[in-house]
Amino acid sequence: MSDEQGDALQRLERRVEVLEQMVRRLLTAGTAPERIPPASERLAIASAAAPLPGPPQPAPSRAPEPPRYSPPPAAAPDLEQWFGQRGLLIVGVLALLMAAGFFLKYAIDRGWIAPVVRSLLAIAAGIGLAAWGEARIRGGLLRYGAAMIGAGGGLVYLGLWAAAGPYGLLERRIGVLLLAACTVVVTLRALRHEIEGLAIWALAGAYLAPILLPPPTPNPEAFLGYLEVIGLGTGLLAYTMSWRRTFDLALAGYFLLAPAGAARGLAGALGCWFLAAGALLTLHVTRRRAWPEARVGMLVLAWVLLSVALAGVRDSPEPQRWLAVGAAFAIAALLWWQELDLNRVRAPEEALLFVANPFVLLALVWMADPKLLDRAPALLPALLAAVYLGVGWARRAAPHLVMGFALGGLAVAVQGSAPTVVLGWTALALAGLAAEQQGGRPGGRIAALGLALLAFPNLFGVALWSRPSDAAAFADPWALALYGYIAGTALAARRWGAGLLDSGTAHWTARGRELLWVLCGAAVFAGGSIELQRYFGRRTPLAGDLALSVFWLVYAAALVRIGFQRDRKDVRSAGLAVAAGAGLKIVLYDLSNLEALYRIASFFALALIALAVAYAYNRKAASSKSV
Repeated sequence: MSDEQGDALQRLERRVEVLEQMVRRLLTAGTAPERIPPASERLAIASAAAPLPGPPQPAPSRAPEPPRYSPPPAAAPDLEQWFGQRGLLIVGVLALLMAAGFFLKYAIDRGWIAPVVRSLLAIAAGIGLAAWGEARIRGGLLRYGAAMIGAGGGLVYLGLWAAAGPYGLLERRIGVLLLAACTVVVTLRALRHEIEGLAIWALAGAYLAPILLPPPTPNPEAFLGYLEVIGLGTGLLAYTMSWRRTFDLALAGYFLLAPAGAARGLAGALGCWFLAAGALLTLHVTRRRAWPEARVGMLVLAWVLLSVALAGVRDSPEPQRWLAVGAAFAIAALLWWQELDLNRVRAPEEALLFVANPFVLLALVWMADPKLLDRAPALLPALLAAVYLGVGWARRAAPHLVMGFALGGLAVAVQGSAPTVVLGWTALALAGLAAEQQGGRPGGRIAALGLALLAFPNLFGVALWSRPSDAAAFADPWALALYGYIAGTALAARRWGAGLLDSGTAHWTARGRELLWVLCGAAVFAGGSIELQRYFGRRTPLAGDLALSVFWLVYAAALVRIGFQRDRKDVRSAGLAVAAGAGLKIVLYDLSNLEALYRIASFFALALIALAVAYAYNRKAASSKSV
């Protein structure tokens, strides 16, 4: 054996020994975290992995990777540690502020120190405590130092409030400005150290300032301006720093304090645009930050307050009234522009806002000008319908197309009589079906189903209730609406499957044809019963009852026949149910109320229909056995 071969064999033995040691440690370590080997051992492992000298060897198969290091699970929260670090800190800060407040009150009651000295002592103590908190932050105690800054700001707040409030050393307006300046300083410290809790503390103080120091004479415009600076300014800072709770508090105080302190100032164009400014900021921020509670909650709050504000401008001159209405249009326009991104509309909260936006706009406009319903009730819904239909058609957006047809249906509803509404909704349903079949625009089938479903209760509810009692059967506007609805639903059902789009709305419309046939059949049954009873009942009540019984039996037979032709058990079952109802009517009602000839005719019709249906079922059974 040559020296080179001997050296190679020794290196191989060392490598095997190192690998055996590694495997032994892995097997005995269990779930322990991976140990980082020392430098000498890593050198041995590297030499073991080096290729041997000699002829090239075939590439070995890839060995399984050693288990990777996984960090240990996070420790459970320590209640003692939390109470020691945070709980006692909160208690200490609140106790300090309460002690300072009690001292000021005690000094007032006893007349110890001059008012100027008392206020200056509180302000100086607050500044010193805040400076000490700054030093603690630089020393690494971020949470503790932030609490001290907040406590110092609170002491300064108390001193300024006492000087401008009970002591009367400053004018109240100057006191509010000084309190706002204190808030700005604390907010800047919060931004400097990126501490959201400190910003929330400063914001609460800013909102409390005008409440603690109300002016002798209320000034709603100045109060709204103060809220606009504090609320919107802090909201923008919170958006910049991604402080969610601060943004929620800023906008909540903005909207809630305005009606509490300046309700009279909101009842005008300036107040409406004040509310619109908060809503627009909310929409802008929440488009880039996923904060649904702010987007939905603040927008709903703005809509409610805006409705109250618009109700207060009804008696104003028309230019001011429409200037106030412009605030509602601004909110709706920005939300509509953001809804052009269809990915946002798929979220539940965005779908809710998408549906509510145009109808809330209509309600707000009518709140400001109720006479608009008398002058041109369908004008604004029709314009909005055209806008949504245009977007839905151009972008092939199903939500916008459906919303366009819904607004078109509303325009028809507020403009025409009840029978006209039924015909208009039926025509819109056919137009929606054609938009998807002929135009290739998704969402048309959903609009068609919705309009057909709404037209049915309107036909047999509102329209039938408003029908004059002396109207001619089979020929009055209600009857014409019935014919139009039956023809429209039958045509839509027959054309339902043509040009079916493979879109995301297919699962909504899979059983649309059956639903339309059910609506059509129900309209035939209910409408025929009403018209026959009205026509023959005017001659004699007995003729009306007989006509109704015969019609039910004929209708049941027709359903059974269609069920056999289409091989639909559900249709046959519906026919048998109608036949059973007709039989019960004849036995329980007609038998005791009809005269002899009418009674004979009823039972004769029942016998004929029952025998015909039984014959059809027996023939079906015989053909099944022969097969």
